[in-house]
Amino acid sequence: MTERTIKLRLRNAKGDVEEFFQDFVPFSKRLDYIRLEKELENRKDESGELIKPTESDYMELQAEFVASLFNDKKVNKKAILEGLDTQDLDVIYDIVRYRVLGFSKEEDEALKKALAAEMSAGQNSTT
Repeated sequence: MTERTIKLRLRNAKGDVEEFFQDFVPFSKRLDYIRLEKELENRKDESGELIKPTESDYMELQAEFVASLFNDKKVNKKAILEGLDTQDLDVIYDIVRYRVLGFSKEEDEALKKALAAEMSAGQNSTT
């Protein structure tokens, strides 16, 4: 297995933990995700006002999308929502952000450190 391989650990209805792997994600999935997220962000109510997506909206979208990446049909939205431990929640975000969209985890970490340092420096200034 390589870094390219997506791994999910899900608890099934019997309480057993199963591991699922997917090593190929077609480029079309990147385009699909961008389109789905844009659709979520452009939803409108009956009066034509934009509906601001909630964190739950994004989580459900990402769970369903990640399920669609797997060839194994046991991996579906319900299996992810009911079988993924809350402490492993970041794995869904990581799959979407880093594996599908192609962002760099190292660059994100460097940016976080730089922002934290900038905020810390701002708190220490007397101006």
